Amino acid sequence: MSSLFKKSLVATSLSLLAVQAHSAGFQVSETSVSGLGRAFAGEAAIADNAAVGARNAAALTRFNTTAFSGGLSIIDPDVHADVDANSAISAGTTSDAKDIAPTEYVPNIHIIQPIDDKLAVGFSAFSNFGLSTDYPKDFYAGSISGSTELVTMNFNPNIAYKLNDQWSIGAGISAIYADAELKRQTGALANLSAASVTDQAAKLTGDGWGFGWNIGTLWELDENNRFGLTYRSQTDVTLDGKFTDGTGTKTGVPGSTVDGELELNLPEIIEFSGFHQLNQQFAVHYSAMYTGWDSLKELKATGSGCANNDSVCFQKEEDWDNSWRYALGATYTMDDHWAFRAGYAYDESPVSAEKRTLSIPDSDRHWWSLGATYTANENLSIDAGFAFLDGDQVGGTEALTDLQPSDTDFSAGGDAYIYGLQLNYLF
Repeated sequence: MSSLFKKSLVATSLSLLAVQAHSAGFQVSETSVSGLGRAFAGEAAIADNAAVGARNAAALTRFNTTAFSGGLSIIDPDVHADVDANSAISAGTTSDAKDIAPTEYVPNIHIIQPIDDKLAVGFSAFSNFGLSTDYPKDFYAGSISGSTELVTMNFNPNIAYKLNDQWSIGAGISAIYADAELKRQTGALANLSAASVTDQAAKLTGDGWGFGWNIGTLWELDENNRFGLTYRSQTDVTLDGKFTDGTGTKTGVPGSTVDGELELNLPEIIEFSGFHQLNQQFAVHYSAMYTGWDSLKELKATGSGCANNDSVCFQKEEDWDNSWRYALGATYTMDDHWAFRAGYAYDESPVSAEKRTLSIPDSDRHWWSLGATYTANENLSIDAGFAFLDGDQVGGTEALTDLQPSDTDFSAGGDAYIYGLQLNYLF
């Protein structure tokens, strides 16, 4: 029984990094709807509305009047997973899980206020990271799947200064709030004990704040060509909450709930973007984004109630790799009212094949995006965006528990559809 619970604890830590359908790892890119329509190509350089504050603080200097943008992206994944179940212990379980990633809603809001012709300030609220998965309660691999939800929100004030006609610099601070809830069931391991397959093996809830910073620069070569370079620091968020011990192995009392905490290391991000207005109608733009996932060395939860293990409720080595995202897009301005855009992006996974588990069947992704802007007048415009994300089908092998005589083969993958609508207003 202790080995069963030990594996359930490991699964709980893994679940913070569960299967994602919108960005590699558990990164969220949906900081603007105009950006969604071009696969976020050129985001640190275009500055076509106030949402640029989430990508490059230096670009605030391109605005000579108060600017507001607010939008909502809807992420509709189609993700599935299946395992090769061992018939000896599969009684009462299902080995095929459909639609394991629920529909999610990602808001963003931004405002930019020029102080004079050189200085500007701004504020953005958006999300860089998040996930949501929900496996059936009777899933065969319940000990390494279950349900998971991680929500983060970045509250980011910025300031920018125009050095001269070509160069601007900017900086800001981030206050990141994170909230997580994780549940794990016994699954097929119930057939190795007296438990039911739907019994809760472990539960973790917690929330907390972390603080980071960002800097950026904008080089405006001329009125038709500009480049942006930005950096967002690593942010360490400490989640304070409750840990429920399903069997009592860690706390000494089955079903008991104790205080605990977990430090989540959100990676640094570096982005380079370019924008080129080829003529009055056509523009091209591109981006390369580096995410320092190697900061994710381990997940470790501690609590004084886990006295049976030196206050360590669970600990799991991760050692993810750094990854890149490349995007290319184009914009066609038809007239004073309508503009259309399209983009493609390649999103690398930070999880190598040998480290892939059912809780982290992460894979490379291809983005195909379309978008449009309707400009009603000189003050008001509305953006709409759509993206199809093509995720690879991946496989792996993982043991449910040390008591399991052989490993479990699995396959997981899926696609996602993202829809967005955004309003922009110049005061």
